[in-house]
Order: sequence, then structure tokens, then C-alpha cells
Amino acid sequence: MHLYLDEDPIRLQPTHGPGIGLPLTLASLLEDGLRRFPPSEAALEQAIARTEDALMPQIPALRAHPHLRLDCSDAVLQPLAGLLGLPEQPEQLLDIEQVERAFNQVAQVAAGLPARAAGLPEHPGFVAALLVLRELMHHLGSGQLRLLQPPHR
Repeated sequence: MHLYLDEDPIRLQPTHGPGIGLPLTLASLLEDGLRRFPPSEAALEQAIARTEDALMPQIPALRAHPHLRLDCSDAVLQPLAGLLGLPEQPEQLLDIEQVERAFNQVAQVAAGLPARAAGLPEHPGFVAALLVLRELMHHLGSGQLRLLQPPHR
């Protein structure tokens, strides 16, 4: 299933069938409190709740399409491999534990750890995208993310 974070709304596209839009955008998460970097703990919690609220009604439709992996080629998520200390490659296969580890770095920065010490990109859009990805992987049961280079435009 391909994840399109940069679309308005965020969309998941199964291999077969129509796409499933979430009533959520990265821009709306930024407007609702994640625009400030580093984010506050309260802003992260609010964004998690908002993402879960948008995701939960879509879970039955999403689970109707068997998938074990999410694919994403959005530029906003490209710093993820570097944050995890992985070499630059055209394609990275990450598991849910790696995504969780990256999100925990965001949470540590929100709690006061300097962003540079965590190696976290100082980009609010990345924080919002990582938060959405984490919630999707948890609630859909997707064990892997295939991070692809963005297409050249």
C-alpha cells in the first residue's frame, strides 16, 4: 500500500482499488501546533490524538486490503533513514521498531533534549510526517516501511 503524505488529504493507495483518503493533512497538523520546532509535548499529544481520530474510522476499509508494508516516496520523509544512521540508498526497508525509535527521538526533543544532540532534522513537516507514519504502522499492523527516493520532477 502506498502512502502519500504530501497530498491533501493524506491518502493510502492499495495495489488494487480506489485510494483511501484520511480527513487529515500535514498542513493541518502544523497549523494545530506542530509548526513550532521543537514541538512541545502537548503539541505532540494533540497531534497523535488528531491523527488517531482521523485514522480510526478508516481502519476497516484499510484492513480490507491485505498489506504488510507501507511504501512512501514523499520528500518530507526522506530524512528518516539518515536519522536512523542508515546509508543513503534509493530504497530503504525499515521496520516498525526503527520508526518507533525515530519517533522516540522526537519525543525526547519535545521533552527538552537538544535537537542536534538527537540528530533530529529541524523541520516541522518531517515531525508531522513521522508522527502520521508511526500511527498508521501501529494501527494498521504494518510491520515495514519501504522508503523510496522521490520521483524526479
